[in-house]
Amino acid sequence: MQTTSEPEISPDTVVRALSARFPRWTIWWGKSTSHYWGLSQRRGGVLVYVEARSAQEFMQRARDMDFRHP
Repeated sequence: MQTTSEPEISPDTVVRALSARFPRWTIWWGKSTSHYWGLSQRRGGVLVYVEARSAQEFMQRARDMDFRHP
């Protein structure tokens, strides 16, 4: 019996998609941590960051940060 699996999406492709969805964020993939990272500058020059194990977690945390720190 042959099984098929979902093709693995490269982190670079995911980072491009996240960057398009969150234009206020600088987003990258940490090769040594295997996490997604993001940095965004807010009013008054305050910098906020997000670290996440998955793209879904990154989106949730970035949305929360955008809501709490417009």
